[in-house]
Amino acid sequence: MPLSILISAMHGTAHLPKLIAACKQLAPLEIIVISTRVLELDSGVRVVLAEAAENLFSWRREAAKHAKGSVLLFLGEEQIHSLSGLQRFLFPILYGKTQVVLPQQDMRHRRLTKPRPIHSFSLLLNNLFGRTDLREASLLDTPHAMTREALSKIGVEQLAQPAQAHKRAVMSGLSITAQTFGTGTEERIFLPQLHGSLLKELSLYEKLVIAEQLDLASRLPFRGGLSDGGRRRDIAENVSSKNSGMSVTQVGKWPLRRTTLYGGKTVSVIIPARNEAATIQQVIREVLRLDPAEIIVVVNGSVDQTAQLARECGVTTVEFRFALGVDTGRAIGASLSKGDILLFVDADMIMTAHDLYPFVLACECGVDVALNDVSVFLNQPCPDNVFVACRQALNLALDRKDLGIGSMVTVPFALRREAVAPLGWHILLCPPKAQAAYAQAGVKMELVHQVNSFTSNRLRPEKHFASSGMPPAVEQIAGDHVEALQFLAKGRQRDEM
Repeated sequence: MPLSILISAMHGTAHLPKLIAACKQLAPLEIIVISTRVLELDSGVRVVLAEAAENLFSWRREAAKHAKGSVLLFLGEEQIHSLSGLQRFLFPILYGKTQVVLPQQDMRHRRLTKPRPIHSFSLLLNNLFGRTDLREASLLDTPHAMTREALSKIGVEQLAQPAQAHKRAVMSGLSITAQTFGTGTEERIFLPQLHGSLLKELSLYEKLVIAEQLDLASRLPFRGGLSDGGRRRDIAENVSSKNSGMSVTQVGKWPLRRTTLYGGKTVSVIIPARNEAATIQQVIREVLRLDPAEIIVVVNGSVDQTAQLARECGVTTVEFRFALGVDTGRAIGASLSKGDILLFVDADMIMTAHDLYPFVLACECGVDVALNDVSVFLNQPCPDNVFVACRQALNLALDRKDLGIGSMVTVPFALRREAVAPLGWHILLCPPKAQAAYAQAGVKMELVHQVNSFTSNRLRPEKHFASSGMPPAVEQIAGDHVEALQFLAKGRQRDEM
């Protein structure tokens, strides 16, 4: 099949001699170089000037407009590819029935190179589109190749927005393959204006890629069409300190005690619970060692003795006879609380006071949102774990690369009332959305301690396993993060108006 090779030289030309030499050995129909200035190159190489590139990816659209081949190979300027690497990459599209080939690092070498954080977006979106087989492969990266037929379905103009182009390719039913393209030892070109950044900062390239994928997320159906975990949002949004006439039983006369432990500040502990009779009293006993002003246990949909056991400990017990769904108990407990600092724990995880205290202490010292740093407990890197990808994608979108995979999805975490109460407690219904809202409001958010909340988390087969697709718990968490990304995109669009 006649091959057009399209090469970007928008930000540098150091890669061109070696790359063009390798490309010529493929005997292509044409080699087109897109540049912002006139270049003197070998005969047979056509230079197309692109003076007004509106974004990082628009060169692809301009190159495609000039291409004549039946197969188009797009090569960026970050890496010099070998002949053998290009031949292996193109094989499925030149000699098979594949219509789009995307780049994917060889599994044998993935642990030898540092994973790119921005790939977390692609992994999340491929899961949403039902293409888990593609892992993090995306049209955002180069090299990639497509047939003329695929280009007609994607649209030439759409190539300037590769996240949207990727969605079109997947949803159009095209035959897409993720093909390995190297071992990670190929010569790479450093473009400081694009890739240079400090450890905790986003590079310009990362910012532009994130903006593309955030725009795509904003165009998806609400939550990406994923489940909501059975949340009773209506209940949480209406419950106030007086319960708004809701049919809820609140028992307990726990006094709002004061202690010198936190510089005069009071602490409220929020514990949602459903059928946790086996652990609730042990959880409360550990929390009591923190000398809190109040403990609020929100029991919902329980058919065991959870509420009775909580009341026996003397804590405030709020009981709903029906299930509230995930995270709803946290929002309700927060709306009923009175403390200066709110600590959130779960009723099925027995965590020591030693591990809980740092979160409260951080808020006493001025941190507004104190998060659990769980990265050390996950077998990093986790390139194919959508649970990890969701968290990282959100923090990157918030320009908080330093937070890694820190998330309000994971307990324990603590909030400083003065900083977050103005945004309302109902936002805690969706913890990633709350995290996005708090970050947008400029509150001080930090990773303050490391607690392994995974090994103590009770395994629930009905939530954590699935015969096909994402398990319900993962689907709900993925949906939460899409909701957070959509909230963030909407806010930025409003700011730009």
